[in-house]
Amino acid sequence: GWDVIFFPSPAFKRMLIVGLGTAIAQQIVGIDAIQYFMMFIIEEAGVEGRVQQSLVLIFLGVLKMAVIIVAGKLFDKRGRRPLFFASLGGMIVALIIMAFTFLDEDGGSATVGVIGLALYLCFFSLGMGPGAWLIPAEVFSTTIRAKAMSMATFLNRVAATIVTSSFLTVADKLSWSGFFFMLSLVCALVFLFFFWYLPETKGRSLEDMSFFFAELTGDRSILEAEERLHGGEAQNRSNRADIPVDSAVIA
Repeated sequence: GWDVIFFPSPAFKRMLIVGLGTAIAQQIVGIDAIQYFMMFIIEEAGVEGRVQQSLVLIFLGVLKMAVIIVAGKLFDKRGRRPLFFASLGGMIVALIIMAFTFLDEDGGSATVGVIGLALYLCFFSLGMGPGAWLIPAEVFSTTIRAKAMSMATFLNRVAATIVTSSFLTVADKLSWSGFFFMLSLVCALVFLFFFWYLPETKGRSLEDMSFFFAELTGDRSILEAEERLHGGEAQNRSNRADIPVDSAVIA
């Protein structure tokens, strides 16, 4: 049932912190809000004219897609943690660039603003974008996998809704510059969260991760739950194999 999600043992709790925390972190760095209001941000950065704005949007979209393709190859070569840290570090720098661009009351340089936005999207796509779904899939054991993944998806969209719906209000209160400085601080906090909690999952099976969390927390209940689950599945397969085939049914 859902008790293992809402009242988890220490090993499951640590597993949920990593998986659910990663799903939430993807959205609190502001990606959906920035993408939904990208045209508005580009205009505020000083890019005037619908044609120029459309070209910038196309350029950013193609760039983002290209980096995702590269990231897919790098995750298995370099590992998860290095790409997450590179992603967040680059996003912090990009957000600070955008913050200083909007700090200029005259609007700053449109070129610098677009470069900052491009860097933000590229570094997000390098790690936080695809990795936020990769990590939950690699840390949730089969015992809680279905429920935990649905919870991760739900919390991801809740976080996206909250950040997106409050985006313009917060930016109006803090100014655009203050808002981007705030997002850079959020990215720094997410960086620390990953540094402390995110395990390296490269080349490790779900069974390996269950052992990892069991050893980390000193809680073997997760291993016992896995044994019961797989033992039950093996028994069910055995029972099905023993059921005689009715020739009338086949006919």
